[in-house]
Amino acid sequence: MDGTPYVTAAEFTAHPTYLDLETLRPGIMDPAAQTAELTSVLLASSGWADNVCNQTLGAHRVDLSTHGRIDRDGNLVVFPSDRPVLSVAAVSYGSTFTRMSYLPAPAFRVDSNQTILIPVGRVPIRGRVWVDITYTAGWVSTLLAANATAGATSLTVADPTGIMPGATYRLWEPGVEETVRVSPTWTPPAATTAPAPTAVPLAAPTVNAHTAGSGWSGMPADMRLAVVNYTIGQLMRPDNAAEDSFPDTSLSAGTRQEDSRKDGSGLVTEAERILGSYTRRM
Repeated sequence: MDGTPYVTAAEFTAHPTYLDLETLRPGIMDPAAQTAELTSVLLASSGWADNVCNQTLGAHRVDLSTHGRIDRDGNLVVFPSDRPVLSVAAVSYGSTFTRMSYLPAPAFRVDSNQTILIPVGRVPIRGRVWVDITYTAGWVSTLLAANATAGATSLTVADPTGIMPGATYRLWEPGVEETVRVSPTWTPPAATTAPAPTAVPLAAPTVNAHTAGSGWSGMPADMRLAVVNYTIGQLMRPDNAAEDSFPDTSLSAGTRQEDSRKDGSGLVTEAERILGSYTRRM
């Protein structure tokens, strides 16, 4: 992942964590320094979520050298390393790795098991083949790169990787959250290792104004909640439970009421449980 956490500092601060976030760096009064420290913790928590799931969760480019096979219907069958598959940029295949046929921007289909099927027609190759494939996988997670007024018909994002025409995404800016849909006629740029800010046209204007640095996400809400829960667990002081208005009851602020040590372990366990459904099996 890059240097952007899956949940921004502003989003985490707006979440009802009941934490003191103004003294993360003791003795420093600068609010920007506290925000920077919180961002660092959220970045570490995002990396933790990647590790739990055995893959990068944010949308990213994958260059994979592997084996596939040609089925009897003339499809090249490839088992991707990272999921979910969003798009396929190019593929090469052949009976040996020194003699490969190259297909730029191939037609493809992803089945329910996240297997990639690419029609190659009646070729003289059958069975196992060598494959080099470039594709995009994961869930979109980026930031707005520029301010936007209410009624904006496009939004500029810092990283367009994985953003698809006609797809819907959530703007998580506290107080002005909304869902936007990308214009179905938009042509995404090719995924690169160094993405550039890109204007993404919308199917309908925004309802609210938005500021640069706000989150644009295609991640499931519970996946983001796992990052929040883990971060809370990392930031809890030993006496945080005493600050809870409803300690050790079903009305408690978090799942820590089931943790006898009151140290946030219950929140970490809950985060791991959530991420279990997104974990790539090795």
